[in-house]
Amino acid sequence: MAYSDYGAFVYLNGERRTDKEDVGVYDTDEGSLPTGLRVYANIMKHHDGFEWFEFSHHGVMGDGNVRVGCYKQGWPEVYEWEDGEDKPTIYTFDDLSRRFGWDGYEEYGDTRYAADEYDEEFDFLGWHFHFWGDDTGGTPRYGATMSRDGETWECDYDCMFGAGFDDIH
Repeated sequence: MAYSDYGAFVYLNGERRTDKEDVGVYDTDEGSLPTGLRVYANIMKHHDGFEWFEFSHHGVMGDGNVRVGCYKQGWPEVYEWEDGEDKPTIYTFDDLSRRFGWDGYEEYGDTRYAADEYDEEFDFLGWHFHFWGDDTGGTPRYGATMSRDGETWECDYDCMFGAGFDDIH
């Protein structure tokens, strides 16, 4: 995002999707604005408060009811918005690690968080996901893909990407 060093690059089948950078997970109204204005427009639009999926994420993968939101240096969150529901269901690292029995996590209270270095692949909601992160490695240090039936989304995100003006591919 342009207001800090954090940012993302999002691709669908190798083509950059700037409309999926610095937007809400299901709310891409700001996608037509210059990248430096998107987050501020999102905040002003939701001045009375908003839910996490409405908040600008550095990168968003997906155009349908299943999407992934990538933010700062956190584990990507999987969202599913089922027909007729008022809001999407969010699947965090805690949810997914318990569902798939993953090891290598940090636990605070009763909540699991991804370790400083992770690399997980899993099939869920009709998609194949691959999420990786390394708090001590090279750039891009955080990334995610989701793919099915010839459709492949990729998001590389981290600090040092800034507003995403330079394409990393």
